[in-house]
Amino acid sequence: MRGLWLILGGLVSLPPYSSTSQAVCDYQTLIGDDENFCSRDLHVIYPDIGDVSCLYIPDCFDYPESLSKVWGHPRIKYAKSQPGLMYILIMVDPDAPNRYDPKYRFWRHWLVTDIPGQDLLIGNTLTGKVVSGYHRPNPPPFSGYHRYQFLLYLQPPGPSPSLTPNDEKFMGSWDVDNFVFRFNLGFPLAATQFMTMNPRQ
Repeated sequence: MRGLWLILGGLVSLPPYSSTSQAVCDYQTLIGDDENFCSRDLHVIYPDIGDVSCLYIPDCFDYPESLSKVWGHPRIKYAKSQPGLMYILIMVDPDAPNRYDPKYRFWRHWLVTDIPGQDLLIGNTLTGKVVSGYHRPNPPPFSGYHRYQFLLYLQPPGPSPSLTPNDEKFMGSWDVDNFVFRFNLGFPLAATQFMTMNPRQ
């Protein structure tokens, strides 16, 4: 099953990391396979910084630290959503503990079901069922950039998807493909990601 078709793509070279001046924010878009993962109609919006879809989080104004310690979950906007339909949102980190040895992929950061299409259409706070609460991106020190990926699915009729008891115990090494298969979700309607790293590098 293709399931997470682009998530499992090969490693690509990452830009060198350097601390950016606090006076200037250098917003860099993702490149290569990381950019190709992003759907242009799915937006991840943190009020303090704006739309971070397909971006590196810039190292200015304490954005990386605020992302990991202060900010709550983002607003999600999907321009093609339809009122009357329900959707499922998954947020994972495929790079735990780091991109070159991701033995804990996919670390689950958020799982929401029963999302009304109207919420996504206008980018409201999601009012669906929180199956797995939001965990802020918090890459370990000296682990390089981590991808934080968002997958949006149309929710099929029937019971709301749920986690297995074993999945509920541990966020890491989550079998996303199995979850998608068990509830017949098919391919994501849209996907996007941003990348960030711990300021201590």
